Amino acid sequence: MHLRPRVGRMSTVGEFRVPVAEFALCETFERVPDAEFAVERALPRTGDRVMVVLWAHGPDHGELQAAIDADPSVSAVRGLVDLDTEWLYQMDWIDGTGTLAPALADHDATLMSARGDREGWRLQLLVPERNEFAALAEACHDRGLTLNVERIYELDDRLDGRFGLSERQYEALALAGERGYFESPRETSAAELAAELGISQQAFSERLRRAIRNLVNGTITTDDPSAAFSYPDRWRTTQPLRSD
Repeated sequence: MHLRPRVGRMSTVGEFRVPVAEFALCETFERVPDAEFAVERALPRTGDRVMVVLWAHGPDHGELQAAIDADPSVSAVRGLVDLDTEWLYQMDWIDGTGTLAPALADHDATLMSARGDREGWRLQLLVPERNEFAALAEACHDRGLTLNVERIYELDDRLDGRFGLSERQYEALALAGERGYFESPRETSAAELAAELGISQQAFSERLRRAIRNLVNGTITTDDPSAAFSYPDRWRTTQPLRSD
C-alpha cells in the first residue's frame, strides 16, 4: 500500500460492502442503530491495530459517546471536533481493519474511503490493475472479511490540490475561527454563523465539516512508507468524492 496512491491510466476503483458484524464498531451500531461514520484517515499501528480519524453522526452525542467507549473493537478514543450534530474522533480500531490492512498491502491496494451505518460498511478501494480485485476479495475472505462488490470503474487520473479548500469552505472555516466557534466555551453558534453567511445551519455545518475534512487529509501524514493504509479523498472519480 502507498500513502499517496500511484495513479495511472489503468488504475481502478472498486466499491464494496462489508457486513457490519465483520467490521469495527459493530457493538456501537447495536446500541445506536442510527449512528453513521465516515473515515477520514487510517494508519496502521503495531499488531492488528489501525489508527483512524473519522466523523460520527447520531441522534444523541452522549449516547453515541457511551456506545463508542463501551465498544471492545476500539480503544484510545479521543474527541477532536464538535460541530453540534457531527463529531470528529481519533481512535484505534482493534478488529475489522486489522484484518483488511495486510490484504491491501499484499495487493498494492489503497483504501480511498470508508463509510459505515447499520446496513454495513461501504469501502472504496484503489488497485493498479482491475484483475487484482478477485485476489484481494479472496485474501479478505481467508481472513474472515466479506467484500461484496457493488461496482468497479476506472479512475480519472486528474488531481485536485493537496491542501485545497474551496472558496466557500475557506470562508466558513475562517469565519468560525474569527467568531470563536472553536473556543471552549463557544463564543458563537453554528446557527449564528450560518445566518451571517445567509445559508441554513445544516448547509453551514456541512461546509465546515468538509473544510475540516480537507485539512485533515492534507495535514495528517506519516513518513513511514509502510503506513499507507490511508486515502486522500481529493482524488476524482466518476462520482466526485469532494464537493463544496
